Amino acid sequence: DARLIRAANEAARSLFGTTNAPTDITTEDQTNAVYYPERSIPRTTLIAPNTLVVLYESFDNLNFVYATPGSIFSNRNGHFHHDDFLSQPFGSKIRSRTNQGYGHIYLLRPTPELWARSLNHRTQIVHELDASLICLYLELRPGMVVCESGTGSGSMSHAILRC
Repeated sequence: DARLIRAANEAARSLFGTTNAPTDITTEDQTNAVYYPERSIPRTTLIAPNTLVVLYESFDNLNFVYATPGSIFSNRNGHFHHDDFLSQPFGSKIRSRTNQGYGHIYLLRPTPELWARSLNHRTQIVHELDASLICLYLELRPGMVVCESGTGSGSMSHAILRC
């Protein structure tokens, strides 16, 4: 057990980039989360090739694309070249190359909520407010095991993962 915990701690140090965690911690401190304050994998800030990007067109119109060099996303606001997405930070406003540049979209980082809103809804999905109420009533906490079954977009599964 001690070797397994030591290996997990070494993996967490390398994954989270933690440099302040001591390598010679005592047995009772081996699973102490204080040594790993980052708690999440660092996010990239720039859009790279084949990165999933949520395109915010208007309040009720979201789409998603994989930023592929040479591809074009077209909508009523114009044509948007994926080459213009690359090396831009998430949250950037991109202007259309057509319509004299009047059309624009915002490039957003995918989150479970934006993902659920951008999908074509062939089945009924559980929206954010309903999912948060379900998680509250189930009193879900980190580390709990949940068995969830569905045939839709996975929006409830995303909500459960974020609890």
